[in-house]
Amino acid sequence: MKQFPLGFIGFSEAVSNMGRGLRNEGFKDILAYDVALNKEGPYRDTVLKRCDDAKVTAVFSSKELVENSSVVIIAVPARFTASMAEGLLPFVKTGSPERRSLFVDITTAMPDIKAKLADEFAKRGADYIDSAILGPMMTLGHRVPILASGRGSKRWRDLMTPFNMKIVLVNPRDPDSTSVGEASRIRLVRSVFMKGIGALVAETMLFARKCGIENYILDSIAGSMDRGSFRDIALRMAGTDLVHSERRSFEVGESMELMKAVGVDPIVAAAVKERLDRTAALAVNEELHGVIPGKFEMIYDLWEKKRYK
Repeated sequence: MKQFPLGFIGFSEAVSNMGRGLRNEGFKDILAYDVALNKEGPYRDTVLKRCDDAKVTAVFSSKELVENSSVVIIAVPARFTASMAEGLLPFVKTGSPERRSLFVDITTAMPDIKAKLADEFAKRGADYIDSAILGPMMTLGHRVPILASGRGSKRWRDLMTPFNMKIVLVNPRDPDSTSVGEASRIRLVRSVFMKGIGALVAETMLFARKCGIENYILDSIAGSMDRGSFRDIALRMAGTDLVHSERRSFEVGESMELMKAVGVDPIVAAAVKERLDRTAALAVNEELHGVIPGKFEMIYDLWEKKRYK
């Protein structure tokens, strides 16, 4: 396996699991810099302990990290992505595609921010890749599924695959032509479902517990969800939404009244009802003659025709 120095900017608990996993795969030279290392206090000690536990070398400036790394993974909180990345520009290394600095942004910053940063790094002769984490680093570590887009993403994948990282190119046929930000766009859309269903499950089970029927609800929902593939379930749900939203909105409204009666704030339920009301306002049930669309393309066409938001 080809060895090269790898650096992390930002070394949270989740990110340290990636570093530890890579070390366990035989990756020898890993550096980490975190702004907490320049501040006295308990969090500095926490970051140093993470580095020690992961067998990663702590450095005390972004300059030192970039100048001593071939690949730099930016893993800071999204609100600091732009300022941190722009501060790295003076330290980039230029040269052939195999030698120039490779920056991998795994933050949750907006796609347009990542695209702008990629342009700035390209002007300095460096590659800036958008990589979207699609799973929990806390449990999967370096083996977490990662999407990648932008010039240099194939190099990123090829360098890390021998160490069992799971990097998938947004456009494998022509990865360098894929716009930086596409991976994050996919992640952010996906997050609405993944985080949303988590919130919905939590609110539903809280409601069920208050009613004393939690086991029955689990069994009942599992029976419905286990009947088919997610693709089939998603198509059925999106299609029936167009036909039955008015009735469903009324039913959710009744559920909300019961939730309040047993002491649960219907936060997610209120959003569900609002979305159902918006669908009902499209008044497409008669247009469809009560027939549920059998393809997503039919649903997309109706949404566009009705300017659904």
